[in-house]
Amino acid sequence: MICQTDGLVLRGFRMSESSKVVVLFSRDYGKLRLVAKGARRPKSKFGASLEPMTWGHYVFYRQDNRELQILSEGDIAHAFEPVKQHYGRMAAGSAICEFLDYITEDEDRNPLLFSIVLEAMQWVGSIAEIALDVPVWYFQIRAASAVGYRPHMSGCVQCGARLQGHRLGFSPGLGGTLCDNHAGAGMRVRFETINFMAHLQVGRPDRIDLSLLRGVNRAEVTRILRAFFDQHIESRYRPKALDFFERLRAAEPAVPYRAEI
Repeated sequence: MICQTDGLVLRGFRMSESSKVVVLFSRDYGKLRLVAKGARRPKSKFGASLEPMTWGHYVFYRQDNRELQILSEGDIAHAFEPVKQHYGRMAAGSAICEFLDYITEDEDRNPLLFSIVLEAMQWVGSIAEIALDVPVWYFQIRAASAVGYRPHMSGCVQCGARLQGHRLGFSPGLGGTLCDNHAGAGMRVRFETINFMAHLQVGRPDRIDLSLLRGVNRAEVTRILRAFFDQHIESRYRPKALDFFERLRAAEPAVPYRAEI
C-alpha cells in the first residue's frame, strides 16, 4: 500500500553500499523505519530530505508485519537551517530528536507529539542562545504528557496542597511535586524551578514567560527530568545526545537569565 505522511527525520544509518535506513517520526503513522534505496549515492533523488532534523513530506510502501518499509519519495518542508548552522542549537535539536526516539515505540501514532516536536524544533532555532535549555525542557515535559507519563506539578502529589514556600520537593516515584510538609519524601527543589516547569507543561512557546527563568536552577531541572524518566521509562539506554547537551550547557558560565530573552 502506498502511503504519504509528513515526518521529522530523527536519525539514519547505513544499510548497504548505496542504501540507508531512516528513522522517521511521522504525523500519521508514528515512528517508522524506512529503507531508502540509493540514498547513499552522490546524485540520490532524496537529496537532503533524509538529513536528521529535517521536516518533510514522504511517500513509502507500507506492508503490515514488516519492520522496515520502503521509502519512495522525500521532499523538504522545513530544513531547520538556523538549528543546523549553530553548534549549541544543533546540540539541542539532536537532543530533542534522540529523546523522541527514546520514548516512542514503532508505529504508535501520536499526532499531538508530532506537533509538539515541531514546535520545540522551531523554538530551538529562534530562542536566545542563553535560554537554549528551555525548548529541550519544554519538549521533555510536554512529550511526557503526550505519551502518558504526565508529571503532577499543580499541587502536592501526597496531600493536594497548594505549592508555596521557597523549598519544595519532587518525587519521581510518586510522579510529581511535594509541598514543604512532604518534601522529605523526594528531592528538594526551589519553588521557582517547579513553577517554571509547570509553566512549560501548560504553555505554548509563544506564551511562555521567560522572565520566570531568573529564579530557575538549571541543574535542578536537569536532575528532576533525568530522575523522572529513569523511573518511568523501562530502558537501559540513556540518550547520548541529551547527555552531551546537558554537559555542554553545564560547562558554560553561569550567566543569570535576563527578562528580555
